[in-house]
Amino acid sequence: MSTFENKSYIAAQKLINMFSHKDNKAPDSSFIPLERFSVIKMLMDIKSMMNWDFNFKEFQDLICNAPDLQIDVLWNLHVLQILPLDVYLQKLYTQNTYRDFMQTVSNLCLMDCCKNDATAFVQTGILSYFISKAYGGTREEIEKICASVVRAVFRDLCFLRKGDITEGRMATFFSLWKCGLLERKSLHEFCNFALQQFMKEPIITIVEAIAVQENCKNLEEPFHLTPVIEKIVKTLKSDTVASLLLDVKSGDISNWENYVVVLDVFIKTHKEVSVSISEYVSELIKSSFQCSNQSNLEKVLLIGRQVALNSCELFPVAYKKWLMTHFKDCLNMKNAQAFTFFIQVMSYLIPYERNVDIVKIGLERFFNVPQECQSIYNDYITLLKTRIQDLEPHSLPEEIINKLLFLYADSGKIPAYIMEISFMRKHYFLNEFLPVLLTPRVVPTFPDVREKFIEELYSKGKIPSVMFQKYRTACNEEQQKLLAGMTAECFTDEDS
Repeated sequence: MSTFENKSYIAAQKLINMFSHKDNKAPDSSFIPLERFSVIKMLMDIKSMMNWDFNFKEFQDLICNAPDLQIDVLWNLHVLQILPLDVYLQKLYTQNTYRDFMQTVSNLCLMDCCKNDATAFVQTGILSYFISKAYGGTREEIEKICASVVRAVFRDLCFLRKGDITEGRMATFFSLWKCGLLERKSLHEFCNFALQQFMKEPIITIVEAIAVQENCKNLEEPFHLTPVIEKIVKTLKSDTVASLLLDVKSGDISNWENYVVVLDVFIKTHKEVSVSISEYVSELIKSSFQCSNQSNLEKVLLIGRQVALNSCELFPVAYKKWLMTHFKDCLNMKNAQAFTFFIQVMSYLIPYERNVDIVKIGLERFFNVPQECQSIYNDYITLLKTRIQDLEPHSLPEEIINKLLFLYADSGKIPAYIMEISFMRKHYFLNEFLPVLLTPRVVPTFPDVREKFIEELYSKGKIPSVMFQKYRTACNEEQQKLLAGMTAECFTDEDS
């Protein structure tokens, strides 16, 4: 082996041997100060060997093929210009271990460094490097390689639950804005990418987003990521964010929960865009009705709710005003097709609404109902009332039954409420309401109101035959117990 080859081999082996012992740390762990001093000293020794007779290619090949090299070491090799990270990444990218490497980088960047300045230096440096390379505009292979790492890091950040987010774990992300290592253009392109990815993964529907919108008030999930999105939104121009939120096709958004997080931040950050949002909503409403596009109308309602949630008025009050402002003209044209479409979409969303006051808004008739749509409108009102009953505190079944018996005795007709709950709340009707109504008792010789009510429900098919027969049998048993008790009492009296 020549001196030319020997130097590079010795340098590589010194480095590899240092990390080949059994108690080696995980690739994303950090060094304690003494260990770090030893590593830096060794790297400086290697650097001093790199003169005219040093075989750089052999050294790079040996290092790139070595397992278990820590990110800390790789970064310092890069900083000290011993092994450019570009070279290492391009070789690693073709290997099966690259996915593991991406996860290691992500783990490092989202690790709480416990105020360890050396680790923080590596975290910020390496994330800045990947972002600058990914959005450098070179269109070289290294750009694609680094973009995949950036995607992995940001994806894992977005998947953090509320309890996992700490100031320490988010420190690397927020350091990007003050470290001075990123060009403004690269940071802007990263932010643009981040918003788009944030609204794509994982797939969450509009109705699921509606169910959590009010969490914005206390930063519950998914709004726990608001500080991250706020930093990104403030970095971009308002026109850029507006384009991502408003001009994008509904089909390009997959995660509607995250969409409302971005929208919420956008509304709070750029209050001057309220007019633009209103104009956009008006146009989207028109196109929704023209094409009977349900997803677009759902998006309109999603936006309207978020606008109302950011109003200085109470949410239900603000939302009602918003609905009347944007829909009154459309729905007062006595267009049966438009009205039917609107009611169908609203009916579809009702089961996902958790705010009873928002549901009650639907009971207020602030638009004309075409004569031919009266039936579908009545069904809509029934659905609203049922949802209100689901959301409001329930009365005990016995209390409800007593009220129904009073109505039945007064009118001689089965109250409409029975028809509603037997159809819309079948589980409650069969498992809670009927068992209380059919509590075994001694039935009077001449049927009372309760017995007549039960018999009519049975005759109308509202009480299952098996349940009714069990009730009859149990009532007969109660009758027999009563008779047996009376007989025993008579014998006791005679004996005395």
